[in-house]
Amino acid sequence: MASEVVAEALKQIRAGEEEARRIVSEARERAAKILAEAEEEAKRMSEQAREEERRLAEEIFQRFVKEGEAEKEKIIADAEKEARALKEQARKNEEKAIEAVLEVLLGFR
Repeated sequence: MASEVVAEALKQIRAGEEEARRIVSEARERAAKILAEAEEEAKRMSEQAREEERRLAEEIFQRFVKEGEAEKEKIIADAEKEARALKEQARKNEEKAIEAVLEVLLGFR
């Protein structure tokens, strides 16, 4: 009977050890799976951050292009306005010059 008790105790110890090995093995597998999932998530988040960075850079670039175009149009409009004003002033000066020449040549005053 004592040998049966010892045999049963050894059987239970072995079963307990086997269960412990199984639990440790499952825990390692779960840990490896969690680690792999975490690495995949980190990779996905990193790619998402790079994509967001590219999108923001393009958005900023387009905003500067648009602002540059607006500034260019303003400069062109200002230059055209100034050119018209100079042309008008030149026309007035031309009229004055013609009048001055006529006064000198024809003696008009």
